[in-house]
Amino acid sequence: MARTHRDDWIEAGLSLLGREGEAALTLERLCAALGRTKGSFYHHFEGMPALGSAMLAAWEQRHTDVPIAAASRERSVARRRRSLDAAVKQLDWALDLEVRAWARRDPQAREAVARVDGRRIAYLEGLLPRQLPPARRAAIATLEYCAFLGAMHLAPQDRHGSAAEAVLYEALRALIGPATPPRTRRRARAG
Repeated sequence: MARTHRDDWIEAGLSLLGREGEAALTLERLCAALGRTKGSFYHHFEGMPALGSAMLAAWEQRHTDVPIAAASRERSVARRRRSLDAAVKQLDWALDLEVRAWARRDPQAREAVARVDGRRIAYLEGLLPRQLPPARRAAIATLEYCAFLGAMHLAPQDRHGSAAEAVLYEALRALIGPATPPRTRRRARAG
């Protein structure tokens, strides 16, 4: 029998969470999923809270660090946006939703979700034109992120350009208008 590593427990936990929700995260279910004993689990983790912490760190890394890093490698803002959109569409939206549901009841998960939301919004804000006032950039980034969260709720299994996502982004653009400020006209001075 192959040796079970710490990452195997994290993967099993994320899989159970994404498929069945927080209630499925029991030591018995994890041991059954991996065909291992509780002793094997305790070899890697002090308890379920430690596993939860490791799972949240893995979720943050995969669902936030990786997409942002991929987008940040691009030279232009337009390419960063396309890269970010492509990376985000490949994420496990069902897992993201289950982490958010978990955060309603668990302070550790709530802290992780708040941190991730802040990082995601800040990155979106950084993609907006610098000539916009900071408050407008923050508002646009927040609305864009809210549209993304709404799309996840409307179509959690359709990650590849869902109709719900398209409708939300069109509504967002209609509401906030173009991201760039209108050009000011120069008036000729009366002489």
